[in-house]
Amino acid sequence: MPLLSEDEIISYIKNLRSSKKNLIVGDDIAYLRTEKNTYAATDSLIENIHYKRAWVKASDIAYKLFARNWSDFLCKGITPQYALLNLNLSLKSATDSFIEPFLKELDRLLCRYSITLIGGDSTRALSDVFTMTILGSKGKFIPRRAKKVFVHDKIFQIGKVGGSEWARKILEKNPSTPQRIARFFLKPQILESLPAHKSIKAALDQSDSLDKTLRILAKENNAQLCVDVDKILLSHAKIKSLEDILGAAEDLAVFGIAAKNASAFHYVGYIKSVGSYGVEYRRHGKVVAYVDGFEHFAK
Repeated sequence: MPLLSEDEIISYIKNLRSSKKNLIVGDDIAYLRTEKNTYAATDSLIENIHYKRAWVKASDIAYKLFARNWSDFLCKGITPQYALLNLNLSLKSATDSFIEPFLKELDRLLCRYSITLIGGDSTRALSDVFTMTILGSKGKFIPRRAKKVFVHDKIFQIGKVGGSEWARKILEKNPSTPQRIARFFLKPQILESLPAHKSIKAALDQSDSLDKTLRILAKENNAQLCVDVDKILLSHAKIKSLEDILGAAEDLAVFGIAAKNASAFHYVGYIKSVGSYGVEYRRHGKVVAYVDGFEHFAK
């Protein structure tokens, strides 16, 4: 029996009766209708899926866990305020030598961004799984699906891409890769804030491949995007091939749609048409084909 893809599993979840009243379907964070507008998101780091133990220190895992969750909120324009932490620990990690530096780094980041840790859970596991849930109620929500988009609206980029996947491939071959290279994987960028600009219509972070991120943006807005690969901001000069650029994953850059008359961002493309969706890539002035093979469960 073939394995289900991530998208197929998510489709099953969306069709549950208990999901039907979800106020925001398929976005990076959820919305809870309470006395305040409250938003929530959760994300995990799983040993041998998102990293290998030989590559990372305990503090690196804490940093990546925080960065992934912070990024989900940043691209939505919402400020995180509270966090829950679940630790599913193997025998090798249920030790002072692992837990102390892990929690010290996590505490540093939570305090730096004024996030209160309010609870969670811990249990023994065969391999490590770290899960953080963040909640917040401050900010103006930016969806991945805009209320309305038009031809010639612009595709913007905040942050750089390519470094995480480039470094991961090098780490696969040599776990002793120098820190100046490994850091791109170990310390993904934490963008401090999203510009409070009224021209932003939609946004999402690049935790999956860049191609998948742009195709989600296209599908959610039922638009054909035209993207100039030569304009994409890259983490390192050695990242040159189409695969290394469009296959780049987990750099946590932000991509989105802004009004066509906006001038506040770095732009990598525009909306070519509306009414159907897809992404056209151009490089050196010519249309190029790219087939993305990114899949979380394929690693």
